[in-house]
Amino acid sequence: MNEAQDIQQDDREQDRPVLSAADKRWLLGLARRAVEAAAARRSGPAVDGETLSPAVRSRAACFVTLYRFGELRGCIGSRSDTEELWRAVIESARSSATQDPRFIPVMPDEVGALELHISVLTPMKPLTWRNEEDLRAQLKPFVHGVRIRNGIHRGLYLPTVWEHFAGASDIVAAFLGHLSQKAGDRSGTLWRDPNTAYEVFEALEFGEADADLAG
Repeated sequence: MNEAQDIQQDDREQDRPVLSAADKRWLLGLARRAVEAAAARRSGPAVDGETLSPAVRSRAACFVTLYRFGELRGCIGSRSDTEELWRAVIESARSSATQDPRFIPVMPDEVGALELHISVLTPMKPLTWRNEEDLRAQLKPFVHGVRIRNGIHRGLYLPTVWEHFAGASDIVAAFLGHLSQKAGDRSGTLWRDPNTAYEVFEALEFGEADADLAG
């Protein structure tokens, strides 16, 4: 690895949130309490922000994903890193439980069957591309999350979504084609439009099923 690559690697590491296992467990518990409150149509949970670790008080965007028996049950997040992480987790958890337009709101008797997952995003970085070859060369499957914008069309996929296209003969085309459709382009070709703006990011992923966070 040359010096330039070392610097780029250091920059990526500095972008990543530094959360201990205790921080992760606490955030997952907070997200679960937020889902429980939202499902019961209650406010909260109440948190004394002054007592929290510096890591969970850092400003970062995040997504909270809900699974029920292995199937997606809700996923909404913040795209802005202007809020403290713990607040973003509460808002994302509540929204995932009650505001994901793909699903009916979570009911109180469902909460116990849910498995929660949190994605803490690194800052969005614009990706400048000249042509499709250039775009493909810059994208890193399984590492980059991607946000695209073109007029009224907007869409975002987390890095974990690459896994759904792992068996595709052309994983980049499959990933970006479906992202284009999510953004409202039925043809799935928006990603090839020269006017489409790209932003990429990475994510720190952890969930209740992680062995090192159990208990």
